Amino acid sequence: MATTTQPQIRVKSYFATSIPDAIDLARRELGPDALLLNSRQSPPEARHLGPIEVVFGEQGFVEDKVVAVAEERVASAPQAADIEDLRQKVEEIRSLLLRAGVTGQQTGTRRRVVEQALLEAGLTPALAAEIDGTVTVQDGDAAALVRETITKLNARIEVKPGIGKVTALVGPPGSGKTTTLVKLAIHEGLMKGRRVRLISADAQRIAASEQLRIYAAILGVPFQSADSMSALAQAAESAKDDALVLIDTPGLSPALLDGPGADIAAFFTRRQEIDTHLVLTASMRQSDLEKTAGRFEIFRPSALIFTKLDETDSLGAIFGEAARTQRPVSFFCDGQLVPENIEPASKERLTKALVRHLPSTLQSAA
Repeated sequence: MATTTQPQIRVKSYFATSIPDAIDLARRELGPDALLLNSRQSPPEARHLGPIEVVFGEQGFVEDKVVAVAEERVASAPQAADIEDLRQKVEEIRSLLLRAGVTGQQTGTRRRVVEQALLEAGLTPALAAEIDGTVTVQDGDAAALVRETITKLNARIEVKPGIGKVTALVGPPGSGKTTTLVKLAIHEGLMKGRRVRLISADAQRIAASEQLRIYAAILGVPFQSADSMSALAQAAESAKDDALVLIDTPGLSPALLDGPGADIAAFFTRRQEIDTHLVLTASMRQSDLEKTAGRFEIFRPSALIFTKLDETDSLGAIFGEAARTQRPVSFFCDGQLVPENIEPASKERLTKALVRHLPSTLQSAA
């Protein structure tokens, strides 16, 4: 594809305390048609310039140039993971360019304040622009704008608190599976008058099941360590009919997912009675959440559990992942305290966090 006759795009980063402030800076230098390409937290070495880095480009260029360059990089990238990352960037840029108005241009009489607020809340540029495009309320009615934005956000995700009679938790190392399992044993089992049985399928680490064994002793519930798939099947089947069976699994790195993890995944997917929930950390970046969830697709999880909500100020990434996978979210965990720091997932907690910047963004754009 020939690109030599196309004008060169000028790209510049602006550092500010908020996205609206960065937009004002970009407009003054690049003009009213400055195009927002990306936003993120400022790197440590530039933090003194402002907590948010927003990248803008001049609007006077054609989409084909950017897409062609990115596609050339995709063709020459040596690793499959790099190819996927670049393709995602191509699609993100293509979406932004096709919309041609992501920096506060007018749509009717409404500035794109919803998009700006959602970007500041941590949503990806493509998702923020897409949601903004569905909002029809004009920015003269702030309360109505917030209400409709919440409605559009709610429509993107599903929550489904609860677990099955036999439930397994899977996830990467450090995601908090064992602690979450104990919280569920108390909230979904003992507090509801149900029998509980805890099973550890973690045979990868020395004394890996000891933590769960100690918890079981404290709670006064049966515990069994299963070091093989046949032992795991026997442990699950030996539980009382009215018991809640909770299965802990090892933290599975990419290497383990290709070995022992694949065996566990095959076992779970063959057993239709096992309700598998994927445990992810809320403080992860959106791109990392996507990669991690993709690796755990072999388990066919029925729902997502997000932990460590207390370690991040932004819930945009977990909203984006729930919207992307279209899997319901079952529980939120926001600390290590057992059993306190767990709650049934709710749309309200997510959407309120995402629109909290909207009133100030609207005021700044006025």
